[in-house]
Amino acid sequence: MLLEAQKLIFDIFKKDKNDEVREPFYADEYGEWLVVSHNKPLIYISNILQKSIKKAGLKNHDLYVIQYTEDEKIRNLASIKGMICSNGNVKELDLANAIKNSLSDNLTVGEIKIFKLKICGILFIFFYIDVVVRNLKDTRGSVKLLFPPMGVNLYDIPYTLQSLIKNVIEKTLGINCNVSEIDTGDGTRLKAIAECRLQQPLESIEPLRKALEYFSLSEPKISLNRTNVRQIELQIFINQLKTKALIPLIWDRFIIDSLRC
Repeated sequence: MLLEAQKLIFDIFKKDKNDEVREPFYADEYGEWLVVSHNKPLIYISNILQKSIKKAGLKNHDLYVIQYTEDEKIRNLASIKGMICSNGNVKELDLANAIKNSLSDNLTVGEIKIFKLKICGILFIFFYIDVVVRNLKDTRGSVKLLFPPMGVNLYDIPYTLQSLIKNVIEKTLGINCNVSEIDTGDGTRLKAIAECRLQQPLESIEPLRKALEYFSLSEPKISLNRTNVRQIELQIFINQLKTKALIPLIWDRFIIDSLRC
């Protein structure tokens, strides 16, 4: 397991003494998630967000947390990235004001960023919020927290598609690459070509194949061509792309011109 995934688990599963934590996994078309119910600040903030989203007019919606971090030096300072999915519609300013007003009762609100995107009749709202928790209250509930695919750094979200594929290749194989070509066709498949430099012999491409399975309904195909002693070309083919699993990672940089709904 990669270090960032381990750190994610340790950060989120903070608990009181003698309090056993067993968080279930959840998977849907948007990715893989931890259903977190034991992190008090996160549950408290997410419950307030749920109420503010309803006040803004989105009665039927799903809330996902993409990244949650608590500052190690500044007490009670937290940052949260998230995604809201809904069949309704709302103005970005109205939602930002509703969130700020609701949070301000018990938290000090810093920066708020909101991006809106509509794909295939579904409204996606992505947000980033900094808060200081002043009056933490015990709150019951749970929230879906992204369990990222191998090679993905939560701090780098939102990626471009090209930078996402580049990071996954580099972090799973430990090499430096340039993604020279990428094509998503009609949105159901993906083809990428990467030129990579080797500092030492490459033992296996299996870690990359396993990482790309997060985005594929069938086994990803990878071909390796050696161009010289220190350079290789990787060709990646995904014939059954889980297109919507890219959305929480790419946000408003998502290319939808040819996406099949």
